[in-house]
Amino acid sequence: MKEPGHWFIYMLECENGSFYTGSTDDIARRFDEHVRGTAKAKYTRSFRPVRIARCWRLAGTRGEAQKVEQSIKRLDRKAKEELVADPGRIRDIIRYGADFKIDLYDASAGEQELRDITRYRPVDGDTAGNPYLDEVVDLVSAGRRAGPDVLLRDLAEKRGELITRYAFSIPTPDIMREIVRHTPLIEIGAGSGYWAMCLSGAGADIVACDSRPPGEHAPWDPLSGNRWFEDEWFNIMEGDASMAGRYPERTLFLCWPPIHDSMAADALSCYRAAGGKRLIYIGARGSSGDEAFHRELSAMKPELSIGLWSWPGIDERLMIYSF
Repeated sequence: MKEPGHWFIYMLECENGSFYTGSTDDIARRFDEHVRGTAKAKYTRSFRPVRIARCWRLAGTRGEAQKVEQSIKRLDRKAKEELVADPGRIRDIIRYGADFKIDLYDASAGEQELRDITRYRPVDGDTAGNPYLDEVVDLVSAGRRAGPDVLLRDLAEKRGELITRYAFSIPTPDIMREIVRHTPLIEIGAGSGYWAMCLSGAGADIVACDSRPPGEHAPWDPLSGNRWFEDEWFNIMEGDASMAGRYPERTLFLCWPPIHDSMAADALSCYRAAGGKRLIYIGARGSSGDEAFHRELSAMKPELSIGLWSWPGIDERLMIYSF
């Protein structure tokens, strides 16, 4: 992402609907700092970014990049919206002689590239009470010392084992903070209950349900049990998608609902019919949930959409919807 002599000027759309403008030599790293709240910008610590609205790459000096940044910051709200809609207008707002090259840059790929778990750098306390993250961080550290090919091989070899022991997605503190803000929660299809355990430890009030809780299959019928998980990390209530309709006062949480299965769509339908107002979904279209579920989501605009720290090559997001 970083190129000598190249700078990025970016506009972030924040959770309150405003735009934040900045400049950097590494857009992926800077976006992550804003999301995690470790950037120096006080504004994005108060109003976390939802997405990179626009980004340009400038071939020139840092001072020139900062001048473009200031030119955007001076715009009023309407002018910023127009610039996001028509990014080619960037030259029109640079009100001084400039012979540098500036082009529109698609930062979405960089955002997801950064959120690859191999680039995760934990800070003190990140892995406390989270053995999944702790184990993956140790695996990445050992693989990084051995080289990128060994790292990717080791992750590929261990992924299946870790998924069946913990969960499909790796909980990290930044993602859990966003979810905990919407407590209390009702999770349908909780699997092993690993996310429920981590969220509870982070302060969430959560009820976790699964139609086939781990460890409860009849010994004479192994197919009656949970197909992915043998043990549970949290108290899992037995219950199908209709359980979502019993807790409309809670936020509905769906984490990697099964693909080509109506569970997610049914849960959302029952929840909304009962008066539920908010959905938190983790997953990716084409890998979780059925088409009916994703058609329902496509009719709504998420109030928050952030890439997770994912296994290499897995494009998954945290998406929060209000209705």
